[in-house]
Amino acid sequence: MSARIDFTVTGKEKMHCSGCESRIRFALQRLAGVQHVAADAHTQRVTVAFDPDQVTSDQLRERLDLMGFEVEVKS
Repeated sequence: MSARIDFTVTGKEKMHCSGCESRIRFALQRLAGVQHVAADAHTQRVTVAFDPDQVTSDQLRERLDLMGFEVEVKS
């Protein structure tokens, strides 16, 4: 079973470059159950495909928060 969630970065700290995108992808892909991560600095969106039996959307959000990115769920 696979799920997808879209986050939008809303806090003071924004994604500024491809380095930010890579940092987010690497950090989220290290979580068990994460299948795919797409981060876009231009749109401030982070899309994650994941197995909800292994990782929750709250855990994904917490990881982004620990990195300094405040996000809202868009889907």
